[in-house]
Amino acid sequence: MSLTQRLDLKQTQQLRMTPQLTQAIALLQLSASELLDRVGEEVDKNPILELDRSRPVSGGVAASGGEDFDRAANVAESITLRAHLLAQIGGMRAGARTRQLAQALVDELDADGRLAAPLFEIADRYGVVTGKVESALALVQACDPAGVGARSLGECFALQLDERGLLDPEMRLICENLTSIAGAGRAALIERTGLDAAEFAARLALLRDLDPRPGQAYAEDATAPVIVPDVIVQKRAAGWYVELNSETLPRVLVNDIYASEVSASGEEAAQFISTCKASANWLVRALEQRAQSILKVSEALLRHQRGFFEEGEIALRPLSMAKLAEEIGVHESTVSRVVANKYILSPHGVRQLRGFFSQGVPATGQGDGFAAGAVHARLRKLFQGENPDRPLSDDALVTILKDDGIHIARRTIAKYRDVMGIPSSVQRRRLKSAKRG
Repeated sequence: MSLTQRLDLKQTQQLRMTPQLTQAIALLQLSASELLDRVGEEVDKNPILELDRSRPVSGGVAASGGEDFDRAANVAESITLRAHLLAQIGGMRAGARTRQLAQALVDELDADGRLAAPLFEIADRYGVVTGKVESALALVQACDPAGVGARSLGECFALQLDERGLLDPEMRLICENLTSIAGAGRAALIERTGLDAAEFAARLALLRDLDPRPGQAYAEDATAPVIVPDVIVQKRAAGWYVELNSETLPRVLVNDIYASEVSASGEEAAQFISTCKASANWLVRALEQRAQSILKVSEALLRHQRGFFEEGEIALRPLSMAKLAEEIGVHESTVSRVVANKYILSPHGVRQLRGFFSQGVPATGQGDGFAAGAVHARLRKLFQGENPDRPLSDDALVTILKDDGIHIARRTIAKYRDVMGIPSSVQRRRLKSAKRG
């Protein structure tokens, strides 16, 4: 064998990520607060950059199904308890005056979500009868988190039990007489409920799982980040619209006047400014691309999950990131980065963008099936309407959901029930039924 030298040409294709592309991908998956910090760092390093706020980029799906765009500026406030409740009340079916009163009641709540002022005092303040305030309070108490709008600890517990479908006459009596649980009034209360000692103790154990201060989940805490929605979905006369929240869209501006002045001072300074300009232009493009990517994914979610925005969680449909990515012409990893750490504000409250993706449960016939959240909502409704003396077993729930077009296994029902914190039918019978002979 002889050794010889030879020169060959060979063509190959390789994917190489430039530092700019790597940084652009990193920007895409940052939360709103992380993005602002990152942009601030770039502004500190680059003397020709200035930080400003962009106008919101907005778009939507009109009632006819076609796409339309609206450049009106709408800014969402930070998601406090007040903002969370107002968003829900705005989408409820009620008279305009009742909704206005309900929104006014939100401002009467304390940090725990409790209503301290008497209804007659509020009625006098707004010049209406007490019955109107009671109707408005019912809207507030129908909001999430359960227990908000309560006028006492007992009512707070009762609202949470009702939301779980566990508020029977005995539990209501206990909630109305919490002060009698300890001390001399305990025996009389047990007698009034008609429960034996073991059943009464089981009811008290149930109270320990409830939240006495539901509003604190939205309390402002210096150690906890404030959730600001990246996307806002609203319904207008022409249909549903998607808007990017301007509070999450930092904009960087290039100071060309300062750049020209520095460049004129010498060749070395000119080269430095040239590097700064290239970095600044990349950052501007990366921020614009990030905003457009979030908007594109959000509009696609609105098209696929229109039922959620109109009816709530019960209408959620299964959706995969791969399917959405194929529809809008991007890679699945891009969709994953877009929805990471992002929140959407709708008439049904604040929800993570990632929460719209779910494999769900297949339908008995043709169709996309039902998302896990939609099945949870149906189960919750069935639990609330069941006969306390004959609670629905998991097998019975399988049959009911099958008639509703949902093909689900018994073990899946049990898993969902555990996730929702709902006891088994045997446990619910003991908690709900009256004293047995």
